[in-house]
Amino acid sequence: MRREPIKSAARTLEILELFHERRTPLRLTYIFERLAYPQSSTTTLLKSLVLLGYLNYDRRSRTYFPTPRVAALGDWVNHHIFGAGELQALVDTVFEATNETVVVSSQNDIFIQHIRIMQPTHPHKITLNEGAMRVLTHSAAGLVLMSRMTAKTVDKLCRHINAHDRDSGDRVDMAVLWEQLKWIRREGYCLLAAFPYPEAAAIALPLPLTPHGTQLTLGVGGMNSRIARNRNEIIRIMREAIGTYEATMKRPADRDLAEDPTGVAAAQPAWASPPSTLTIAAVR
Repeated sequence: MRREPIKSAARTLEILELFHERRTPLRLTYIFERLAYPQSSTTTLLKSLVLLGYLNYDRRSRTYFPTPRVAALGDWVNHHIFGAGELQALVDTVFEATNETVVVSSQNDIFIQHIRIMQPTHPHKITLNEGAMRVLTHSAAGLVLMSRMTAKTVDKLCRHINAHDRDSGDRVDMAVLWEQLKWIRREGYCLLAAFPYPEAAAIALPLPLTPHGTQLTLGVGGMNSRIARNRNEIIRIMREAIGTYEATMKRPADRDLAEDPTGVAAAQPAWASPPSTLTIAAVR
């Protein structure tokens, strides 16, 4: 059965996302009309956020605006995931060389989530939103990650995905999936074409583990015809850029310790990190 978020939690985050989108003080009327919320519950929620110190209320203009406490909640996350700028440099390099949409993604339960996106200005692109999620089996990045998992883990994830999609009747065909994952491991790169959109295609490769052990993927996507035509060149660009990125991540032990003072990441055994030379993907 498809899981739905708790309404109050979803509304709280949607209000904060609205401020992120508008980047200006907002009045109560604008908020509940824009988000189609009941006025009474919106008023209660906004007052609660003021009492908690996450919103500022200006009585003179009757507007709300986030406080620095909102920014402080996540100001450490980018460094945790993206490091000191090495990952962004990787994205910039691939974007400039391909002129296609470049995406960094990570697993979020049974989903793949796009956490960093750079998109070209030309019209021949598939528009994506940062933070958007899709079940693992419906994306090149998700299949990349699944190809590095044990059979037991893949089977368990698919059971949860089938339960999530039960109402739609869209079940994972395990025979097809195993063939996809087999192809991934054999060919060493990912091309997922005409799915989930007929006109779209994407190539995805895994990235080396971040200093904190997060497994990310790098993807390049766009119109099916463009990606198919430039497939080999895109893969070459991605592999070379990932190789440069990996070299920059191999810091001396003392710098690693500075980023991970607990020593937990550095103490991981060799088998905990998948081979960095394996580049994988999936095809339909």
